[in-house]
Amino acid sequence: MTEHHIGPDPRPPLRGSDGTVHGRARHGRARRRSRAARTGSTLVAAGLALLGTLGATPGSPGSPPGQGPAPGAPPRFVPAPCPDTPEPIPGRCGLLEVPENRARRHGRTIRLTVAVIPAASASPAGDPVVFMEGGPGGDAISAIPFLIDSGVNQDRDLIVMSQRGALHAQPNLACPEVDRFNAASVGLRYDAPSTGRRLVRAARACRDRLTSAGTDLRSYNTTENAADFADLRTALGLRRWNVYGYSYGTELALTYLRRHPRGIRSVAIDSVVPPQIVSLPWTWDSAREGIGEIFAACEAQPRCAHRYPDLPRTLTRQVRRPVAARSG
Repeated sequence: MTEHHIGPDPRPPLRGSDGTVHGRARHGRARRRSRAARTGSTLVAAGLALLGTLGATPGSPGSPPGQGPAPGAPPRFVPAPCPDTPEPIPGRCGLLEVPENRARRHGRTIRLTVAVIPAASASPAGDPVVFMEGGPGGDAISAIPFLIDSGVNQDRDLIVMSQRGALHAQPNLACPEVDRFNAASVGLRYDAPSTGRRLVRAARACRDRLTSAGTDLRSYNTTENAADFADLRTALGLRRWNVYGYSYGTELALTYLRRHPRGIRSVAIDSVVPPQIVSLPWTWDSAREGIGEIFAACEAQPRCAHRYPDLPRTLTRQVRRPVAARSG
């Protein structure tokens, strides 16, 4: 992995204890977790703004926050069984108990699933690797098989933690309301104002349900995510570790490095999302760029261009046709 130094910045420079930050370009990784675009970016952004939290992972509504330490108590790691996953987790697991809102002394406690995967080497280094998932709102636990297959735990133990609000966190801020909209949207015109209004209603319904249950949506953000990882290192009794962030996890890793530099030996950032960029709308730009490349490639090949003389128009016409007409 190539090494990069952060350029001039009015804020303090970013570096671990060895003075470097490691990175890989955003498009250098074949692994992508894009989600299908079904409405205009402005409408989706409006729905997410109404929700006011991280993008939820699919699944059922999560369980309530755990009955952990008393409000105001220090964060702690509690051993617990590993979650039931398609591929069993080859390590030990537990729960990190932290305040939902660190600014509220008597607020709720939430629980974040943690998995520790032993190193493949018989003589591993003493400083483990901690993985920061993308998304935001991605399921870090489901990434464990990929991380193992990629050799991330070859010479060091691998630590994976579910970020707050995600699938294996308590609470899990899943939005079945938005899932139902997504299921129905295949029969809707993707750029119609009425489709956007349905998405906004679904997002509002999810937000209202979560807030009525006492969830403080303002506390589900990158700053609190970074503080969770700082608390995890302390709770596990680790003097230092290596940080590996992927996609949105690179923004989280850089925020963590800036706000909680103690104990960081190195940082690797893969498929970079710069902190100064609003990343959610960026997904739409990337999708448009990719589809445009397909159009250009077809136009440049005589056989394809002859068969599809106006591919952009053909695609637009197809996605705007009613489902009954397409299936007929």
